[in-house]
Amino acid sequence: MDGRPVIVTGASRGIGRVIAMELARAGYRLILCARGKEIFSVGDECIKLGGKVETMQLDITVKDAGAKLRDKALSGFGPPWGLVNNAGMAESAPLPKTDDEMFQRHMDLNVLAPFRLMRAIIPRMAERGSGRIINMCSTAALAGYPYVSAYAASKHALLGITRSAAREFAQKGITVNAICPGYVRTEQFNAVIQNIAQKTQLSPAEAELKLSQLSPQNRIFDQIEIAHAVKYLLSEEARGVNGQALTIDGGEIEH
Repeated sequence: MDGRPVIVTGASRGIGRVIAMELARAGYRLILCARGKEIFSVGDECIKLGGKVETMQLDITVKDAGAKLRDKALSGFGPPWGLVNNAGMAESAPLPKTDDEMFQRHMDLNVLAPFRLMRAIIPRMAERGSGRIINMCSTAALAGYPYVSAYAASKHALLGITRSAAREFAQKGITVNAICPGYVRTEQFNAVIQNIAQKTQLSPAEAELKLSQLSPQNRIFDQIEIAHAVKYLLSEEARGVNGQALTIDGGEIEH
């Protein structure tokens, strides 16, 4: 049982929920947050798995979200050992129809919010001389895809912050890494499939097949695969892994 405090954002559903449950099983003390009230039921699930959990309904795009999460960790469990910046969004549109508001939404949630959280929490990690930060990116942080220019721009930006922070704090015992999955089977993925089916002549099954073929393994990835990668990067065994973009895509991106 590890017992170290870890913050997970966007933990109410999808990959964030699975990450929270996997870390609860591993014995981490969790500070879970999300915008929706569903976060409280996820917290209860994690407690049933043996985890010690603090939950917080919070919109991480507000300016003081980093301070609020930091203080929640300090009051509940002490200085955070880990920060998993999982909360994010993805909207699609042709570039000429990607307006300023859509672009800004992606930058606010996918870039500025995790940057603020890092800015609030890294000094505490530096004081104790250890810590782990994991930023959830995407293969779109490493390559471009049609119809997601705002999303790809935001994930490229988050990866740049990851790599810069990794070098800046390497001698403070802190590692900063990104996880870059391909398509993962989530509620959001199901919405993508339905959107493709509505706008093309493809059936949902055909749309899914088309997306699965982006990977040399010809498959959609499972949420637990991402959670296992998070658990590894939080571990002592990964202390030499820093500034990396860990792809879970079956070999789609080679870098």
